[in-house]
Amino acid sequence: MELIPVSELVKMDLQWLRGDDARFKSVLKSLKSGDSIKEAIQLIRCACGKTYILQDGGHRISAAFKLFQDTGYDLPIPVSIFQSNIP
Repeated sequence: MELIPVSELVKMDLQWLRGDDARFKSVLKSLKSGDSIKEAIQLIRCACGKTYILQDGGHRISAAFKLFQDTGYDLPIPVSIFQSNIP
């Protein structure tokens, strides 16, 4: 697991954007109150090593990015990257 700033995660070619639903609002409220993201975002790196698929964590990225846009705080997010071995 590694910590990656949200500004770097959103630059990756991932489908991370989530809508303004109850889950998003809950995560954003938690971040605004000073909590950090404890559960790692899960990415799968394809066998070529160049592309990624977001397995879990879109709401966390979306809320952290909203916080970044509003406050400038580039929240470090824990990320677990799993390497695919399927060509």
